[in-house]
Amino acid sequence: MRSGERFPDDQAELVISDEAIEWIADNLTASEQDEFLDDLTTLFRRPWGKHPLSNRSAADHLAGLNTASTLSGDHRIVFRSTVSAQGTGLIEVIAIGPRTSNRIYDAVNALVASGKLDDSITQQIWDLLALLEDTVDRYGLEPWDYLPPVAAEGLVKAAVASGVLPEDLARLMSADEITEAMAHGWDENTGQADPGGALGAALARVGGSADPEHIFASRGEPRCGAQMPRADRLCIRRRGHPGAHRSR
Repeated sequence: MRSGERFPDDQAELVISDEAIEWIADNLTASEQDEFLDDLTTLFRRPWGKHPLSNRSAADHLAGLNTASTLSGDHRIVFRSTVSAQGTGLIEVIAIGPRTSNRIYDAVNALVASGKLDDSITQQIWDLLALLEDTVDRYGLEPWDYLPPVAAEGLVKAAVASGVLPEDLARLMSADEITEAMAHGWDENTGQADPGGALGAALARVGGSADPEHIFASRGEPRCGAQMPRADRLCIRRRGHPGAHRSR
């Protein structure tokens, strides 16, 4: 993408090559995480990055890629930004590395020439956040802003029939959350159902969120539904979400 071009609603699927994930795991210190993620998520609003790349010689494979600065400008993120025929943005992070002597571009050339590139760009941004153990909701990448797989009908009915959960809430929960609620949804003294304790146990399953009560409420809102080019699935985040689409 060229300077000034935008993704629809500044949203995109963001996937990262295995090589880039390995580089981050091996080289990124905890103190550098915020700066790196700042630079990475800026690509949703500036999908051209610093500038497009071009081939320096006939042996290069850089045309069609973009670069962005990171880590105080000493490193480069090499990526590709596109918009699918269905109108969904896609950012494919290919490699990250030092700018010294253009080593990062040599690494990209080697990756493209090997034929591994398309198969290696499979990890979504959510996998990276799990690796960094960072929810970074301030970047518009709140991991709990999605709709989990619904629980089996029998599990929902059992929780409702026992009095542990109201039906409207149980139908917004995952199987793990309902199981946790039922395991802790009983008064120790009377043996009676304790809906308050059940809800507290279920909320603990989304304890990584700064506002877990809001999570259950937001699950009832309309979903984004954008067709994700790489995942080949619909985005399950809330409609109008910022930043990255999510498929699971």
